[in-house]
Amino acid sequence: MKTAHALLFLMLATPALADEPRRLVEGIVVRVNDRILTTSDMRQRVAERLAETGRPVPPEQYPDLVRDAADELCMLERGVELKIEVSDDEVSAAVKELRVQNRVEDEATFEQMLLSTGMTLKALRARLRDTMIVNRVLSREVGNFPITEEELRQRLARNEELYREPEKVHLEHVVYPLAPDDKDRAEKEAAARRLVAAVRAGGDFLALVKQETEAALATGGDLGELVDTDLRDEIRLAVALLKPGEVSDPFLSLAGVHVVRVVERIPSKVKPFETVVEELRQREMSERYRDRMTGIVEDLKKRYVVEVHPELFQPPT
Repeated sequence: MKTAHALLFLMLATPALADEPRRLVEGIVVRVNDRILTTSDMRQRVAERLAETGRPVPPEQYPDLVRDAADELCMLERGVELKIEVSDDEVSAAVKELRVQNRVEDEATFEQMLLSTGMTLKALRARLRDTMIVNRVLSREVGNFPITEEELRQRLARNEELYREPEKVHLEHVVYPLAPDDKDRAEKEAAARRLVAAVRAGGDFLALVKQETEAALATGGDLGELVDTDLRDEIRLAVALLKPGEVSDPFLSLAGVHVVRVVERIPSKVKPFETVVEELRQREMSERYRDRMTGIVEDLKKRYVVEVHPELFQPPT
């Protein structure tokens, strides 16, 4: 290596521009022994993350991507030491599973989909192989962590807010649609007021709504249980002060003249243990694996030649 930090730079210079400063086009961001990841490799990982999540990677997460990449290369080196191998058939099966998950039947369409993210089938197979090796190294080095029900219940007690259901409101509604020029607005408002008066006099809201819908005068029915923050502003305002069983005055919505009835208000509560036990188990297992993996990687970094240069990998400007 020619530099103290063993950085490799690929420089772009042409004879015609020989007197101008050379421009950095590629740099080694991560090196673990003889394994390297360049700026192009890291940009590809950003593209993969975007394709996977549908969201751009925030600039503040770039250092984390570099760190995770270094950890992965360490695990791959450990896989070589442990003589862990993944067969071509296993990789092919993983590719097929991806195709099934993405509902892509033929290989040509799948390859085209990959190309749209800047990845080839060959590159995908390499990434899948690496992922499978890392998983096997983890399984070999970390082992199993028995988790008791009591530990999971304690985790739920410590993290109740993560598993809290928001307050909900159970609504029924009716909408009288308006003509494009609103010329029937007075008529529809009068029909809505008659329905409200009938309900407040003891009438059955849904039965009255059914009559209106069967006469093709309105649409409506049971809206079910809704989170308050998911309601449109005009509906949220209309039901804000209503008690269970009460019906709103008619109001305008995007759909027309609207009336809503509050069936029930459901207070915020922590989800039952039985409904979140598997999520709790996965979180606990992931946390234990992550802690154990951190220790393993730190030990490997003491034995391997590891260089990380996040400054060479910056978000596009």
